[in-house]
Amino acid sequence: MKYSQWKRACLDVLYPEGAVCLGCGRISDGNCLCPDCRRDLRHAGMLYAWDRRMLDGVPVWSMRLHEGLARTLVLKLKFDADACAAEALADILLPLPEELTLSPDTVITWVPMPASRRRERCVDHAHLLAQAFAGRLRLLCRPLLLRRETGEHTQRGLSLDRRARNLEKAYAPVQRITFPVVLVDDVLTSGTTVRRCIAALRQGGAKEIVVLTVTHAG
Repeated sequence: MKYSQWKRACLDVLYPEGAVCLGCGRISDGNCLCPDCRRDLRHAGMLYAWDRRMLDGVPVWSMRLHEGLARTLVLKLKFDADACAAEALADILLPLPEELTLSPDTVITWVPMPASRRRERCVDHAHLLAQAFAGRLRLLCRPLLLRRETGEHTQRGLSLDRRARNLEKAYAPVQRITFPVVLVDDVLTSGTTVRRCIAALRQGGAKEIVVLTVTHAG
């Protein structure tokens, strides 16, 4: 058993899901967030505060700044692969922006991580988030992008130029895309990863693409 799996198993024994709040660490009421953190997440003055920008002609919507409780949950999802954090973050993405309407044939997909990193972490955290979000909308969730093993470094701490070079040719479509696509991710930083994914989706034939991220760097 890998260390990450062992750590997760031990935590599940010591702190069963819902026993301890993911946000503040206090005893919870059976929910992954205690009442105070749930209230903070929903009523922090940022509900419906969607940030919208265009990247390569595609609308990119982000709900929160990457700070506070939302950031804590993103880190829990990203580094602990916590499915409960994915559920809480998916809640932040609803309701959708009023301007955004999704047809029933829309497919939800995610930004895949390299296979080597997925083996290390035991799960693709972005997949957990996309599944949780798709379940709330009752839409299909499918892998539409392949992450090539290019030997690149993690994006954290890189300059914009190095980020762009780092992910060159990193993504490719896995099938012909003839339906609307929503690409879901946890955080938008420089936009480099999103741009690469948009290009790969278009290469696969996608005509209608929307990007949703829980948080953004500002």
